Amino acid sequence: MSAPNPVPAKSGFLRTVRTVAAALFGVRGRKLHEQDAQSLSPLQILITALVFMLIFVLVLVTVAINVSRP
Repeated sequence: MSAPNPVPAKSGFLRTVRTVAAALFGVRGRKLHEQDAQSLSPLQILITALVFMLIFVLVLVTVAINVSRP
């Protein structure tokens, strides 16, 4: 008889942020990817990714405005 699969623990906010940040930079270990795939919901990842993209765009706009000033 095989043991039942353990129920994945609920992931926290920091784990979701770490997952999205690693995906944005393109550095991700296979073991961590497999663990996170079981415990993270797509909605968590989507919302966190949208927040990251919004911050990124705001930083780019701020830098562009400050560089273009005489």
